[in-house]
Amino acid sequence: MYGKHHRPQPDEVEFILCVKHGWLRVPMWRPFVADISRQASAEALRPIIFRRILKEHVSQVLERVVRYPNLADYQRLVDGLNSALVFLNGRKLSWVTFSEMGHALISPARASPDLLVSLGQLMGAAQAINVIFGYAQEAPAPCFCSMCWRFVLNGNKHCRVHRVPIGGVSEEQSHQLRPRSDDYWFGRKLSPQFTDHLRRLSNQARKEKLRSWWKEAIDAGQIVPWLERYRPLTLQLVVRRVGSFEGAAALPTLIQALDDHDLEVGVLREQRSAFHRSLLDERKAVFDLLLRAEAWLSAAAERRAGWGGSRVGAGRPEKRLKRPAVEIEMP
Repeated sequence: MYGKHHRPQPDEVEFILCVKHGWLRVPMWRPFVADISRQASAEALRPIIFRRILKEHVSQVLERVVRYPNLADYQRLVDGLNSALVFLNGRKLSWVTFSEMGHALISPARASPDLLVSLGQLMGAAQAINVIFGYAQEAPAPCFCSMCWRFVLNGNKHCRVHRVPIGGVSEEQSHQLRPRSDDYWFGRKLSPQFTDHLRRLSNQARKEKLRSWWKEAIDAGQIVPWLERYRPLTLQLVVRRVGSFEGAAALPTLIQALDDHDLEVGVLREQRSAFHRSLLDERKAVFDLLLRAEAWLSAAAERRAGWGGSRVGAGRPEKRLKRPAVEIEMP
């Protein structure tokens, strides 16, 4: 809503939340909105930062509430705030889960107290605050190139690697310009095999509940062992590009190595970097990134195995020995 040259003050943020998003302004949450505004003025909000600040303020409000047991709706307030803290101490960390928890606190069927309604609305408004501070274009929704695993941020159908040739460049000219055998023409021919491998891996992921295993691998710091077991070709590609990787830097290294866009500079590079930071909290998007990368690499290996002398039946046909003419003896 605002550009980078204007950072709205907390009062402005409150006004926009009230008018545009219907926020029920409760004085006890104003310090929280102020802290969020200060954080958002420096960089786009991420779920992990939002949780840290929210947890601090919910704890403070709960301490104030328990001092006054004669308050109206005292028990509902305590129970609601405690349920929010339980959620904030858990592993669920995404804008979707924040919004779902916010709806649970509002609970119109039970006529929730204003304090909880206001909190619930704020839990669902974090992305709206990002928009207020002008971050909407810096962290777009994940969208994959239709021919591979890379993300596109500008609404295009293809990434720079698989962009449609300009000016009618022929397939032969394209291969001369890009000898790595990975361009628009290669991607187009690979598409059926890529789709087939993508379907197989998606079915496997669903049957073996690999999304849950992936989340647990991140929490346990076991990203590389998980890749060795379920995404070996993707792991090989990343290791070739960056060498060995592990520890706290494993996830950002993995994202940056796979979503490579070397040709992007200036503002485009800044947008890509901001997008990569946002992916650290989007485990589903990273899981899909790995799934598509493994499917593409599997399909490409399968196709290249059929090139030249590697394909079945390749090479010169084997010469057959001529059978000698049968001499017929005359009686």
